[in-house]
Amino acid sequence: MSSSLFPWEFQQAYPNLLKKNEPGLYVFSCYDPYLERLFLSSIPASFLEGESWKVLSGPELTVNWLDNNLATLDFFSTAQSYKVLMSEQMSAPVKEYLATKDIDWGERYFLLTFGKDDKYIDKLKKKAKILKVKEPRFWEMGKLMKFLCEQTSVPLSYQIQNYLLEVVPNEPGPLLMALKKLALLAGDLRSLTPKKVDEILGHERMDQFELARLWGEKKHKDLYKALLQHIHDRDGLMSFFRFLQGHIIKVCDPSYMQGKAKPSKYDRQIEVYARQWSQAQLRDELRFFGECEILAKSKSTDLTQQLRLKLFESYSS
Repeated sequence: MSSSLFPWEFQQAYPNLLKKNEPGLYVFSCYDPYLERLFLSSIPASFLEGESWKVLSGPELTVNWLDNNLATLDFFSTAQSYKVLMSEQMSAPVKEYLATKDIDWGERYFLLTFGKDDKYIDKLKKKAKILKVKEPRFWEMGKLMKFLCEQTSVPLSYQIQNYLLEVVPNEPGPLLMALKKLALLAGDLRSLTPKKVDEILGHERMDQFELARLWGEKKHKDLYKALLQHIHDRDGLMSFFRFLQGHIIKVCDPSYMQGKAKPSKYDRQIEVYARQWSQAQLRDELRFFGECEILAKSKSTDLTQQLRLKLFESYSS
């Protein structure tokens, strides 16, 4: 089984992502990390033994681990299900093993997630149920907007949905963050106007992309000064740190835009930043801003100290 659908089609066809009482090997490919999280969260815990996954990452899988945990199914085996993140980073021997080995999955689900379409996925067609979420074309952004409103239970008028597409970058991450902000601050969504949207989103939207530009151009001093000016806006900082992590992931692997006939200005910036940052630097930045998001969410005073330390370091760099 192999399906490749737009987000709104995918949700209708696979409301729970997995098929109930149909365990085995699944491959899930999604072009956007925010949508990936949304679809993965739709899997009912009741589908799984013990109602939980054991989560692994592609780089940590080995052939030895697969032999010890998957190859044999006997009286002492468990029905533990596994979710593998970043499956595109699995080693060649592991990929070969999964593509060629006959495995009795029993009652286990084994879900491989890919952040982009990958040629290797085709090698699993005879072994796995393959599910792909494909990127909408630019003239289908209205359908994506309607889908996101439905999934987040934020009922917006057709006028406001279209206005958001004019003032917010047409990417799932920024659109979802805008919807969350409106749900929290807009009051009666039925009476929402473009002017009110500007009051709620305008400043934050400009800030996020300006701050991301400062980060991408390595203007660390200006970046951390600006972040410290907003240190009391923990919700805003948490939103920005989450946004920046998605931004950095794209810089890590800009190949997502290869299928685009006409890359946007934002895409071209990603390509520039990808040449300016090493993979080691990007991993460190991703880890740091992930920690910052946790600190902002917990309203920890350690966030101030971390940002001040980064500002101090910027003066000597």
